[in-house]
Amino acid sequence: MRKRTLAVLLSAAMIACSITGCGGNGGKETEGPTAQQEEAAGKKTENKEAEAAKTEAGGDGGITGKTEFANDKLLNLDLSIIQGYEESAKNVTGIDVTIVTSPDVAAYKTSIQQSIHDKSAPGLFTWWGGYQLQTLVDNGLVEDLTDLWKDYITPAGVSADIADAFTYDGKIYAAPYSILYNVILYNKEVFDKAGVKEPETFDEFLTVCETLKAAGVTPIAFKNDSWAGFIWFQSLIAAYEPQLYQDLCDGTAKYTDERVVEVMNIWKEMIDKGYFTKPISITDMEKQIAGGEIAMILEPNREISPLVKDYGMVSGENLDSFVLPSMNGGKKIIFFETAPICVAKASADRGSAMKALEKWYDKDHQNYIYQNIGLANTSTVDVTDPAYAKTLEYSARPDEISLMLRYYENTPEDIRNVALDELMRFELGNGTIEDVLAVIQAKADEYWTSTK
Repeated sequence: MRKRTLAVLLSAAMIACSITGCGGNGGKETEGPTAQQEEAAGKKTENKEAEAAKTEAGGDGGITGKTEFANDKLLNLDLSIIQGYEESAKNVTGIDVTIVTSPDVAAYKTSIQQSIHDKSAPGLFTWWGGYQLQTLVDNGLVEDLTDLWKDYITPAGVSADIADAFTYDGKIYAAPYSILYNVILYNKEVFDKAGVKEPETFDEFLTVCETLKAAGVTPIAFKNDSWAGFIWFQSLIAAYEPQLYQDLCDGTAKYTDERVVEVMNIWKEMIDKGYFTKPISITDMEKQIAGGEIAMILEPNREISPLVKDYGMVSGENLDSFVLPSMNGGKKIIFFETAPICVAKASADRGSAMKALEKWYDKDHQNYIYQNIGLANTSTVDVTDPAYAKTLEYSARPDEISLMLRYYENTPEDIRNVALDELMRFELGNGTIEDVLAVIQAKADEYWTSTK
């Protein structure tokens, strides 16, 4: 099957070029002829008209009628879905959108960092929120989309609250590729056979886990992706004390705080009691929850789609969801992730990319995305899946449930990368609580000291 991928042919010098370094502005204008020179003045006018026509036709970031949409999200989809996505985008926006996928996250990041400083940059590209998006903003590499939000994106049904994740100094610098809510998906038939139901308190949740284990079912799956160690860490910390989670992310609290240690001991006791699998692939997670070998996975709501389409689960019947309860009777927390779509300021197709985003959230295009990729980004999408619809309803219960940006985007990259390795080491049983937290805190101390 043919797939288009970003070329990653990088020399050592290119790799060494950081996101804050390479490239020049290339946009300085030379001084025109004097007004006294009539003939030259006429040429100046002609040149200006030519430049205006060039910009309108697409030169130097004008509306070319086409743009690449670079991403690391769509690689594993059938080519027919990719082509349908391109066709849908063109039909709705009037812009010829070419989707360019990347073989893995590291290659994708490197490719964008290489091209973002010059005209070869894709007009549209996906990135990560939080500190990683802020780096692009601080270096003037992405367009301000504030007016697009006001005039097109919010009116199309995207919650204005989502814009907060992309806002710096009062301006919005991205639009959502996806808005995902992380919830516990569970096999209802397994629950029914074990005689358990959705828990309302954390003690009830632990009782559910114990009952399922006694019935011969592993309660929860660990995912083996190298970056996935934070998933249960963030959820248990926030279930214990939401403010503690935020304080860890912004450096107000230490990872060695006794409250964090207490949560880690709760987590370790759950692991020791056999409530989790060993880390397994997402494919094995899907197979095993559908087959009843495991009962629960903590995943984004987009995971509902493959469980239904690829593994035969029936949404609302044997597939359902709930939100992890608070440990202290407070609000439940849903971690959301929203992958930003950015417009590269240096791209030759910048104008076309901006034009495409004007209609990107129209109902027809978003319905295609939901029906084929499983993402519902606006209030106008025709959501037919009962389990998915339920996860969207959670986000509209502010008295019961709060939304928090997930750890991956909400923590400085230098700290996060160390934490991901250490938390996975903990999950694998290769590190003590004290050692793991000490290593993370050492990196946090180094980072926050350097930023003062």
